[in-house]
Amino acid sequence: MRIWRCGVWLVAALALAAVVRAQTIACSSDGTKKYCVVDTTQGAHLVKQRSDAPCKQGESWGYDDKGVWVDHGCGGDFAPGPGAATAAVGAMKIVTCTSNGGKKYCDANTHHGIKLVKQHGDAPCKEGSSWGYDGLGIWVDQGCSADFALGGAAQPAAGGLSDEAKAKSAEDKTCLKEAGKARSDQMVKQCLQVSPATHPPCNAQNSCELITDEIRRSCQLLGTDGPGFCSGYLK
Repeated sequence: MRIWRCGVWLVAALALAAVVRAQTIACSSDGTKKYCVVDTTQGAHLVKQRSDAPCKQGESWGYDDKGVWVDHGCGGDFAPGPGAATAAVGAMKIVTCTSNGGKKYCDANTHHGIKLVKQHGDAPCKEGSSWGYDGLGIWVDQGCSADFALGGAAQPAAGGLSDEAKAKSAEDKTCLKEAGKARSDQMVKQCLQVSPATHPPCNAQNSCELITDEIRRSCQLLGTDGPGFCSGYLK
């Protein structure tokens, strides 16, 4: 009887191992960037590194809608879904965004806020300086590389704040403060170019979200007659 039970446990263990193997994909880089087909709908994570070259998320491996990518000699086993670190943010979607020194935008729904989950690399990621977000998505700059959670920014309650604190909070939410002068000026110019409104909200003192919504609405009305930048607002 004892031998029979041991046999049953052994078969179950082998079956479980087979399932785990079936869910993992081996992906290796020969020094250049390579994609491997993995369902990244719910994210992806490194199960085991198999190369001598380090596998560092955001630098030598990552994922997007095409699958998992590896670079700089990284090789390992990858699995769909969040790993232990990513699972801590619950059901929020994770977007990896990396700057190569200059400013870069990554597509993301930012309507419910963004939270930095994990920084990669040595370059600091400081909100408002080397990373931020607006109606177009998440932006990174000055070498910042990190994982960001969509819907992760908590909004402070307005009740109970002093008038000075409320004024400071309102100032921090302006597009000028949120996106910087160059980007906010560009958005205002685009807004004025397409908006049919008599008094459009095309002002850098408004939020980026308000300006973006006006550009998107106006571009939808213009359809194929809209300027080229409209395509970036109608994704």
